[in-house]
Amino acid sequence: MTKLQRIGLRLSEIRQKLNELSGKDELTAEERAEMDTLSNEYSEKETEYRAGVIAEAEDLEQRDADAKAGANGDGETAERRALLDKAMLSTYMGHAVAGTPVAGAEAELNAALEIRGGGGAMVPWQVLDHPGIAERRDDAPSTTAALGGPTSQRPILQRLFGRDILAALGVRIDSVPSGLSEWPLLTGGVAPGEVAEAGAAADAVAPTFDTHSLKPKRLSGRYAFTYEHAAQVAGIEASLRRDLADAVRSRMSYQSINGTGAGAQVTGFLARLADPTDPTAEATYADYASVHASAVDGIHAVMESEVSSVLGVDTYRHAAGVFQAGSGESGTEALDRRSASCQASSYIPSPAANIQTAILHAGRDAMRGDSIAAMWPALELIRDPYTKAGEGEVSLTWITLWDAYVAFRADAYKRVDFKLAA
Repeated sequence: MTKLQRIGLRLSEIRQKLNELSGKDELTAEERAEMDTLSNEYSEKETEYRAGVIAEAEDLEQRDADAKAGANGDGETAERRALLDKAMLSTYMGHAVAGTPVAGAEAELNAALEIRGGGGAMVPWQVLDHPGIAERRDDAPSTTAALGGPTSQRPILQRLFGRDILAALGVRIDSVPSGLSEWPLLTGGVAPGEVAEAGAAADAVAPTFDTHSLKPKRLSGRYAFTYEHAAQVAGIEASLRRDLADAVRSRMSYQSINGTGAGAQVTGFLARLADPTDPTAEATYADYASVHASAVDGIHAVMESEVSSVLGVDTYRHAAGVFQAGSGESGTEALDRRSASCQASSYIPSPAANIQTAILHAGRDAMRGDSIAAMWPALELIRDPYTKAGEGEVSLTWITLWDAYVAFRADAYKRVDFKLAA
């Protein structure tokens, strides 16, 4: 009998017993207590059953995919997937808090991914990206069986961050091993020419490369909590997993646009791309409708539907308020219709003197490497029980290493400005 079948059988037993108890005219104190206990158990088992159904369906889908790929579920991919299903961020955090080496499934996963070293608990990025069963929730109607029981915690409400803009701007993110990583870009080579039938040979040409090395830059943050807090809050595993991944990705998006290159910052698009001349007239429908075509060069993009844009929030709002005479189409509708994608981003700086900038990317293939980013393969958790020991607090510092070179293919990008008021 499978685990899912055992849960289903137990649910059936609980329903039968609850029906028997609810059919009585009067209940004793013991029977009321039993009914409360069974109601709470039923809610828990129902959640486990839904999660099990999801996990079983995903496992079948992955086995089918593996079989089609020739892996048959027995290869390295299946092994790592199984370890990812078992590895828990809370377990890594527990080892970091206790100051003990990572063990069990987490240690096996680190070994499989060849992650070693560091003074704290090394957490593979795949653990943060892996959805896990705990993060998948189904809506279900509440029933009277859940009334009168103990206080239940609702799902944790996550922090919200600006949307990821890296894909829209063609930033390719590579996971790299320890050490420096180098990306060569072929920038020049042979120009084919016509050669006579006899007595002539094509000249040899040496290729030229633009090479750039990325080295680790540190993104860091800190969680502070008490042991009581960790014990009291249910679902902290899934919440921290998502929050860490979202927070790191948000900071990467911000730096990719606004980074100055000073200290541990990367050099962002606004520092890399030439600042255009400020427009003198307020943006019109025609300005918005034609902006994507201005990035078409016949090489990086051959039509405006291959160009993406990231606008400031104020620019997007302004575009929504200007219209084409006759059709009534708004500027935002034209931006969306005549592009690969167009989105507003909180990472674009606010307008200065009623002028706000925007970034265009010509090309839909992020793997082309118009911009490159490297992420070293683990997030490190370091425990500090001493700084606030008198207050009963433990802090966990997380350290992420990454670097980026945006606009590696500079001609694939264009910076434009819009004037939002006369």
